[in-house]
Amino acid sequence: MAVALNNQCISFYLLKPETYLFGKHYFIRKKIKAAGLKIIGKKKISLSFNDLMALYPNLMARITMSLRVPFLMDLDMYFVEGENVVSRLNSLKYDIRQELSGAKLGGFLHTPDSPQELKQHLSILLKESPQA
Repeated sequence: MAVALNNQCISFYLLKPETYLFGKHYFIRKKIKAAGLKIIGKKKISLSFNDLMALYPNLMARITMSLRVPFLMDLDMYFVEGENVVSRLNSLKYDIRQELSGAKLGGFLHTPDSPQELKQHLSILLKESPQA
């Protein structure tokens, strides 16, 4: 699926392995739809060790994720659209994590924090060159 990187109305969320382990993928989908965002597509991706290092520049996040994610694991990436989707989805990510685990950091899903990070992460996950 091709995603227009310059379209500020499209973002994504990536489900982490524990989402399926604890059966929370439907809960997350329901929360995103209830927030007025529309899920417009899904893609299976393979996350390599290099992808992981590129996605998480913070050393502690890299260590934590490398312990949790088996390398080259197929993960589900969902494309989402809506007004101010990047900031809304990012905020919703923290609310979902808080509700599921009692902590706002780490766990269950990943979303880009900013439009710039959206472009960077899409280029990593979709194996495409970033666009200006």
